[in-house]
Amino acid sequence: MDRIRVLRAGIESVVLVAIAHATGRSPPELIDLLQLMPPSPGTTFRKGARLTTEQSERVLAFLRLIERVEAMVTSGGDDRAFDAARWLGDWLTTPCPALGGQRPAVLTDTLEGYRVLDHLLAQMLSGAYA
Repeated sequence: MDRIRVLRAGIESVVLVAIAHATGRSPPELIDLLQLMPPSPGTTFRKGARLTTEQSERVLAFLRLIERVEAMVTSGGDDRAFDAARWLGDWLTTPCPALGGQRPAVLTDTLEGYRVLDHLLAQMLSGAYA
């Protein structure tokens, strides 16, 4: 219920700065990567502003993908030198054979797209990735 309350209220846009830093990207690059549209054309997210519920859901879905990658690495053994957030940021921008050569980031505009990405990561863990 706490997550639902946060989503309804909207995640504070300042969180994007922390996520951008973790992924090795600038806030504008992260906004583009996650396909988060600013409040109106030609503007940016203001300090203290909140994301919409839809944008907040997509940010939360992105954070879940980072958790998925961290779990994959942890289950595989030594994870001391692995940066899941940075790896995910890079993976999203790299053409993927399993997606017909498209970048995984093309799917970040919908929650269903995030489900597809999560499933793809799970396939990578199981060895069924193509």
